[in-house]
Amino acid sequence: MSAALAFEWTKLRTLRSTWWCLAVAAMLQVAYAVLVGLDARLDLEGSGGSSTLPVGDAGLLSIQFAQYALIAAALLAITGEYSTGTIGVTLRAVPLRGRMLAAKAAVVAGGAALTGVVLTLVAAVAAGLAAGTPAVWGIGDLLVDCATGAGYAAALAVFTLGLGTAARSAVGGLTAVLVIAVVLPTVLPRIGLDVVADVNDYLPGSAGVAVLYGAVSDAATDQPYGPAIGLLVLAAWAAAALGTGYAVLRRRDA
Repeated sequence: MSAALAFEWTKLRTLRSTWWCLAVAAMLQVAYAVLVGLDARLDLEGSGGSSTLPVGDAGLLSIQFAQYALIAAALLAITGEYSTGTIGVTLRAVPLRGRMLAAKAAVVAGGAALTGVVLTLVAAVAAGLAAGTPAVWGIGDLLVDCATGAGYAAALAVFTLGLGTAARSAVGGLTAVLVIAVVLPTVLPRIGLDVVADVNDYLPGSAGVAVLYGAVSDAATDQPYGPAIGLLVLAAWAAAALGTGYAVLRRRDA
């Protein structure tokens, strides 16, 4: 297994697309965090309000803009191999398909978690510097927010990887991710049935909202569950998606 992990790590870190996606994710997350910080400063200076900004909140919430670049990186980690034909080389190097996919998932999840920690921390610092006086530097809360960002990013990346493995194409994988995680949570609430609302609460997009908005200092009380349950729901979706991807990978030729 260690050889498979090293093999997948080498591929992931040497892909140019990985670094492009990470650069875009960093730009989007930091830019949004700076805007949040400037908004808090202007609220204080312009209206004399008592606005405060816990920097960890800004760092965590800004990941919702960086997540699309992370989705692209996770998708390309598997669909890029199908589009270039290198999936055959991968399977010759690691003939056991379950081991190959498990190693790829571990590497992608680890990379996404590390990215989540770093970007949440950097975005929080950027928001705090932009905010100035309203910034609240709660180190304990910031560490919790970084850990939450890591878990969210890792679960989202594995979920995407699983669907990408099943779809075998970037377009198909991206469509599946967006429909399940974005479109359905937006459309289903318009259906006035309690059972549909209950189902919608446990879709990946709804769980993501519970994670990100439930972990902030002024979290809304109308969430169906808290961030810890939200992470468990996301992890369950990630496991299901990865299982689906493995079923397709095992039964179809590369």
